[in-house]
Amino acid sequence: MYEENFCIRRIKELMEKNHFNAYRLASKAGISLSTLTSMFEKNTDPRVQTLEKICSACGISISQFFERSSKDLTTEQEYLLEAYDSLSPSAKQHLISYLNYLAQNNPDSKKDA
Repeated sequence: MYEENFCIRRIKELMEKNHFNAYRLASKAGISLSTLTSMFEKNTDPRVQTLEKICSACGISISQFFERSSKDLTTEQEYLLEAYDSLSPSAKQHLISYLNYLAQNNPDSKKDA
């Protein structure tokens, strides 16, 4: 038995988190199912272009793929990011709109002239 490499393990984590099977991920990422299953069967790293597509389908950046927790974030910021990541694309858009509204209407954020 072989040990799965990091990329394969991470892709499978993202599939589970997003409730994707191999077919669904391949479809959303715009890659062939045979490419994805071949990576899993042979335990090979994806090409950069393939990884970019997988990350896009999962709603994360490549840096997030490799570095899942940043040492620079407070506990509160980590919580907010985890909560955001769990939202649907529509809910993410609503949240962004709401945050924009709050930022524009926050008297503490406006500088006195």
